Amino acid sequence: MLKINWQRSAEDPAWTDLLKILRDKFSKLGGEIQLELNFGQRVELNIKSRALTLKKPFFLDFATDKLIWRISHSGRHSEAVARAVLGKEQHPTVFDATAGLGRDAFILQCCGAKVTMFERNPVIWGLLFDALQRASKDANFVNSLPNGLPKLAPYGALIEHDEMGTADVVYYDPMFPQRQKSALVKQEMRVLHAVVGGDEDADLTLPLLLKRATKRVVVKRPAGGIPLAVNLYTPSGATDGKACRFDIYRCC
Repeated sequence: MLKINWQRSAEDPAWTDLLKILRDKFSKLGGEIQLELNFGQRVELNIKSRALTLKKPFFLDFATDKLIWRISHSGRHSEAVARAVLGKEQHPTVFDATAGLGRDAFILQCCGAKVTMFERNPVIWGLLFDALQRASKDANFVNSLPNGLPKLAPYGALIEHDEMGTADVVYYDPMFPQRQKSALVKQEMRVLHAVVGGDEDADLTLPLLLKRATKRVVVKRPAGGIPLAVNLYTPSGATDGKACRFDIYRCC
């Protein structure tokens, strides 16, 4: 079930549709997971479930020392995701089909891509929207970014937004299977698993994404994992990361 606590002076019109979706989508959930969203100075998430109970509210903040350090010390040659997605192009347009917590989108944007994020889980979309709103008001942070902030598309999956057209590259990062020793997984990923679950339709989504890219689709996979839709498509190449692989599918 989902509990929403609205603690702002007035309901921002930008949130009206999302609040309705949140109430419709999560009102019928059973007791296995309890979600609480607090809309105050920032949007905070509380979770109680068998797999995860947060000791303090979870929220997204892009202006953190950790992300700022990574942005300032990484580049298109040192980041595997940037090498796979940008290739040799300087400023490709990129659709991040599974924005998640927005980290990869920020890296790609700072490496020169023009990124638009898509997110089909309304809770995660709300956290992203809130974090981007707060980041955009931090002039020092925005001015420190070489290419500004990535954009966030209206709530919904990329394949539901035909009006957005195509991009040079579509980046797709379906949820990996959760490790059995969940205590070893970072809390951010545990939150994603608890709220989003697995992307069981990843094989069916790949051919739809190939229609939305003009040059290539890049799919993030676990190291040693089989490619998506392996019986239908063969990656034309791959870029290896430390614990993952980026399969590249060229568009005809």
